[in-house]
Amino acid sequence: MKQIGWLFHHNLITLRASKVKLVTILFLPILSILIYFFSYDLQGDSTGASIRVANDDSGTYTTELVSMLEQKGIQSVSVEKGKKLLSSNQIDALILLQKGSNQSLANGVPAHFQIQSMQGEDVAKTVKMTLQATITQVEALLAAGGPDQFAAYQASYLSAALPVENVNLNDKTDLTKIMSAQILGFLCMMLLYAAGNVGELILQEKEDRTYQRLMSTPLSANQYLIGNGVFGYLVVIFEVLVCLIAMNFIFQIDPGTSYLALFGIMSLFSLMAIFLSLAFGFAAKSRRSISALQLIIFTLSTLLSGALIPITIMPDIMQKVAHFMPQYWVMHAIDILQDEGGAADLVSSIAVLLGFTVLFASIAIFQYRKKEEETVFM
Repeated sequence: MKQIGWLFHHNLITLRASKVKLVTILFLPILSILIYFFSYDLQGDSTGASIRVANDDSGTYTTELVSMLEQKGIQSVSVEKGKKLLSSNQIDALILLQKGSNQSLANGVPAHFQIQSMQGEDVAKTVKMTLQATITQVEALLAAGGPDQFAAYQASYLSAALPVENVNLNDKTDLTKIMSAQILGFLCMMLLYAAGNVGELILQEKEDRTYQRLMSTPLSANQYLIGNGVFGYLVVIFEVLVCLIAMNFIFQIDPGTSYLALFGIMSLFSLMAIFLSLAFGFAAKSRRSISALQLIIFTLSTLLSGALIPITIMPDIMQKVAHFMPQYWVMHAIDILQDEGGAADLVSSIAVLLGFTVLFASIAIFQYRKKEEETVFM
C-alpha cells in the first residue's frame, strides 16, 4: 500500500509538470458544457419548433396528406431544400415522404415515412405523433369513401375543419434534457481521451527507461499497474464530478433526472474506459502508435454511437451499428432516466456496459500476461 501511495505521489508530480494535461483535465468538461449551453441558448431565442414536409412520392394520397399537414401549420418544401434547411439548423425537423409512401397509403399499410431532426429524440417523437395522427385521418377518409370518393371526402373534411391558431410554447424542460444528454455524450469522448493517458504513460515510462528504474525499487510490477490504473480512474472520475457540479451549480441545468444517477452511469463508463486504455497500452508497441489508434477509435466510436449527433437522424444501418458502441448504451441509459424509467428498464444498458468492462479487462489481463512472458513489461 505504501508503494502504491508513493506511485500516486509520483504521478501527481508528473501531472503537475505537464501544464497542458492539467488544463485539459480542469477545463475540458466545462468546455463541453459551454459548447452546448450557448448553442441551445441561441436556439431558445427562435420562434419555436419549425417543421417542414417534403413529398418525394407525389400521388393522390401523399398530396392530400401534405395538405392536411399544411392545415396544421407545417409548410411543404422540396426534398433538396428541406435537407438544406435541416443541415443549416434553420428548421427543427423534416418529414420526408419517400418513394412508395403513396402506394403504402393506398394499401392501408403506411410505410416509407421518415422524420429527420437534429434536435434530439424528444422533438422527433412529437413530430412522429403529429404525422401518425394525420395518417390516421387519411386512412379514415379512405375507409369511409374508398379510393373513388377519397377526393370528395377530403374536400368536405377540409371545408368543415375548425380554424386552428398556432401558438408558440417553448418547452424548456425537453430542451434542457436534450442539451444535458449531449453534454454528457461529448464528455464520454473526453473521458476516453483522459483514460487513454494511462496506457500512454506505461509506454512512455517503458520507452524512456523509467519503468526499469521503478522495477529496481520495492515497487512490484503488479503494484505499478494497479496504482496507475486506480490513479487514472480517479482522474477520470474527477472530470465527471467537475462536469456535473458545473452543470448543477454554475449553469443550473436540470437534466431531467438525478445527478447521482448520472454520476453512477458515468462512473461505470469511466471504469470501462480505463480498462480499454490498459488494453491499448499493453497491445501497442509504441506511444505514437497508441496515440494515433486511440484518436481514431475514440472519435469514430463516439460519432457512430449517437453521443454527439442525435441517432434519430442517422440512416437505419448506422443506427444498428451504434448498438455496438459503449457510448450508445450510456446515452440509452440517460434517455431512460430522463423518461423516468425504473431500475428494471436500466438493466439492459448497465448489463451491456458491464459486459464491455469485463471484455476490455479480459483483453488487458491477457495482453499483460503475454507481455510478462515475453519480458517486455515484466
